[in-house]
Amino acid sequence: MKLNKQTIALLLLICLSAEAIPLSAQTKKKGLKKTANISLNITNKKNFPPKTGLNIGLLSNFSRLNGVGINLISSIVHYKVDGVQISGFANVTGLNVSAFQLAGLANVTGDNSKGVLLAGLMNINGESAKGFQLSGLGNVTGKDLKGFSLGGLINLGGNNTGGLQIAGLGNISSKTNKGVAIGGLMNVVGENTCGLQLTSLLNVAGKKNRGLQLAGLGNVSVENKGVQLGISNYSAQNNGLQVGIGNVVNESQKGLQLGIVNVSQSDKTRQIGCINVKPETRIQMIISGGNTSKLNLAVRFKNRFTYTTLGAGTYHLGFDKDFSVSGFYRAGVHYPITSRFDISADMGFYHIETLDNKNNGYPARLYALQPRLNLEYSITRRLGVFASGGYEWLRRYKEEGKFDDKGVFEIGLVLF
Repeated sequence: MKLNKQTIALLLLICLSAEAIPLSAQTKKKGLKKTANISLNITNKKNFPPKTGLNIGLLSNFSRLNGVGINLISSIVHYKVDGVQISGFANVTGLNVSAFQLAGLANVTGDNSKGVLLAGLMNINGESAKGFQLSGLGNVTGKDLKGFSLGGLINLGGNNTGGLQIAGLGNISSKTNKGVAIGGLMNVVGENTCGLQLTSLLNVAGKKNRGLQLAGLGNVSVENKGVQLGISNYSAQNNGLQVGIGNVVNESQKGLQLGIVNVSQSDKTRQIGCINVKPETRIQMIISGGNTSKLNLAVRFKNRFTYTTLGAGTYHLGFDKDFSVSGFYRAGVHYPITSRFDISADMGFYHIETLDNKNNGYPARLYALQPRLNLEYSITRRLGVFASGGYEWLRRYKEEGKFDDKGVFEIGLVLF
């Protein structure tokens, strides 16, 4: 059976890892397993453990490196490495590393590493890593990952991450992030983030976000005390700022939602958007018609003093004209005169598709601006009538000047 180079390299890494990765606690008690040592070494045996100042060979296995080690295949050091360690496949250290490490496949450290670690596939640290790490696949630490880590796919911190972390796929910290995490697809923190999470898809904070979550698709946190900026944002408790197309929160004391659609289960949330929904919001259906529309169907989101309306209808260009359609959005304020009478004022934007009328001298698309004053009477809790009067400016999209202007009158029913 023929083995290609990739298979041989993988088998070698597995063998080295199996022999050498009883890291941390086991290393301190038993040391790394003795294997072949095919190298030239200059060692000071008066020290304990003996210090090797120069190591050059095929593969090495000795106690401590305090200088330069260069091996064609691998280098296994039982205790500490201080200096430079270069291997064709893997560098394995039982305890701590304060050095420059370069390996074709992996650098494996039992406890802590400081300095510059460069690996073709992975840098693995049993406890903490500080400094600069670069790997084709990923950087993994059992506890803290700090400094600058650049992983082709992933950076993984067992406890906390800090500094700058960049990964093609994502950055993961089981507890906190206090630095900048830039992930190609996602960033995940098990507990709190106090820095910046930046990704194209999703940022997740298992507990609190006290920094900035910036995502192309969405941000998720249990409690947001910072800023969430994305297409969609979700937080169980929001006492910070959410900015996006859609924002959702369950509880809030003094949080702010800024977006197209804002949804909150708390009446204390401050909302600025096209559609704002709270527990106090009445969602109503409106059926209406007038001199600029034969029939409109709309949904109104009515809060204590403000409301927004989203709807569609058949726009009326004239009794001798063909059928046209429109979509519209209105925003306004209202005030109850009595328990049944309500007065309101709003501004509306209408997008109009003239359809077959474009063959009769009309533009294919028009838009209209309509300010209105409205009177509404509630017959019952779930049924009301209204009358509106205002003015309309009808314009082309690509040309200056008005296409038409006229007074507007409309009547209708309010349901629910």
